[in-house]
Amino acid sequence: MAVSLDACGGLILAGGRSRRMGRCKALLPVGDATMLERIGRQMEVLPECWLSTNDPALAAAFSGEAVADVFVGKGPLAGIHAALLRTSRPYLFCVACDMPYFSGRIIGPMAEAFPEGADALVCQDSTGRIHPLCGIYAKSALPAITRCLQSGQLRARDLLEQLRCAYFQTAGQFSDQILWNINTPEAYNSLREEEAFS
Repeated sequence: MAVSLDACGGLILAGGRSRRMGRCKALLPVGDATMLERIGRQMEVLPECWLSTNDPALAAAFSGEAVADVFVGKGPLAGIHAALLRTSRPYLFCVACDMPYFSGRIIGPMAEAFPEGADALVCQDSTGRIHPLCGIYAKSALPAITRCLQSGQLRARDLLEQLRCAYFQTAGQFSDQILWNINTPEAYNSLREEEAFS
């Protein structure tokens, strides 16, 4: 069962504290834009895009609509939970704000591959690594997400075990680089040195 893009909103997850980076990752400049602006452009194929943040300054820097957590301080699951509650669409394509090589070209193939009856479809790269923060979540995932948040099971892997979850194999379609995220000043400095962002 393919998911139509009209039925799928977008969500950029930017609610983290960026402890390892030491400053807000979403507002880091990369090339001619901030990380948030770059990813926002890639999400323009979708009819709406939400920003998960509890930071008023970050919300003000976003052209779409921001949504604050109901379960404050509980990590990315809380962001997915809040946006699924707010959106009127049955699906959300979710992506973390710290993925500089993310491309909107992956959204259509993932929507097309969404299986009938699934609660989620998340990326799996060529090494077999699962990327829960790049995927499509259905509203049917809300009860399990709520249970995880209420019980303190905050790892996305814990959630996936409770969902009817399928995996989108990126190998042969997209480079693993599309899923790469940056968490440290060293990784960011390396990124800035890349020719693609000069």
